[in-house]
Amino acid sequence: PVEVDPEDMVRFAMEKPAYMAQYSVSDAVATFYLYEKYVHMFIFSLATIIPMNPEDVLRKGSGTLCETLLMVQATQKAIICPNKQVEPHAKFHNGHLIASETYIGGKVECLETGVYRSDVEYKFDVTPSAFQGLIDNIDRDLTFAIEVEGGIDRS
Repeated sequence: PVEVDPEDMVRFAMEKPAYMAQYSVSDAVATFYLYEKYVHMFIFSLATIIPMNPEDVLRKGSGTLCETLLMVQATQKAIICPNKQVEPHAKFHNGHLIASETYIGGKVECLETGVYRSDVEYKFDVTPSAFQGLIDNIDRDLTFAIEVEGGIDRS
């Protein structure tokens, strides 16, 4: 993926707009693949065991999700549990209908978003034998990645 230092983004946007457009696309593609690999199936797995649609699973807090899962388990095992209080369908604030109050009262303050190179200390120690080990096992590792993880017959 294309990489741009956060400190250079504004300057690049003015001086190299095409490069920043390429960065934006690269960032979007990387974000999509991270979502597909780590988030998507997890959300749908939760929505399978918790009787909520995926959007609600994403928006609800962990306490609500745990409570709902416990209620499902209690129902399956015929355990009596108290009825949950039901809120009225329409809520108003100062005479105006509230469409969604998912985030009412929430406040997030952040001076700078993201993780920067200066936030993470790193020290590289190159060991030639480690590289040789990677080279020696490339066929085995590729076969594993392609056949086991990818589900594609390599031959």
